[in-house]
Amino acid sequence: MLGALKIVAMVAAVSGLAACGGTAETGDTTTTSALPGTAYALAPGDRLKINVFDEPNLTGEFQIDENGKIAFPLVGEIRAGGFGLDDFRLSLIEHLKGGYVRNPRVTIDILNYRPINIIGEVKNPGQFPYRPGISAQDIAAIAGGYTYRANESTIYIIRNSSKNPIPVKVDDGHFPILPGDSIKIPERFF
Repeated sequence: MLGALKIVAMVAAVSGLAACGGTAETGDTTTTSALPGTAYALAPGDRLKINVFDEPNLTGEFQIDENGKIAFPLVGEIRAGGFGLDDFRLSLIEHLKGGYVRNPRVTIDILNYRPINIIGEVKNPGQFPYRPGISAQDIAAIAGGYTYRANESTIYIIRNSSKNPIPVKVDDGHFPILPGDSIKIPERFF
């Protein structure tokens, strides 16, 4: 009975913290939710805060380089790009166990996401910092508003270096924008 209560309490605590987008610790493992409801993959440009408990020399901020790797003390270069946060955390733990740290406990948080790019018919096109929760409706406001020629009903999102833009109707609810997305506001046809 006591074991069942511990499990229920652990599930409730993890669920509550994950909903806040924070860090949740379960036993000796830790998971971090970057973007609730989406599968976020780390990529060049992301900046991470890595904490190895009781190892202050291994704790710090790390930038993922253009090759998708970070330079980590003792371990050297380790691939981070393409991994989810938890998968990368598990990979780092395995590297640290390889003769460096006995039973490493690691947390990882994203400090800075890759920026988003907004181009086309907006007043201030350019690169902007990503904020969790940005939707298709927020894009024009971030870039200073639409120009008088803008098609205000549809935007095009290019995700993950894809060649095919995703058309999104701005009024169709909350379409999430992800770090690294390029968004084009097209010109309307008269």
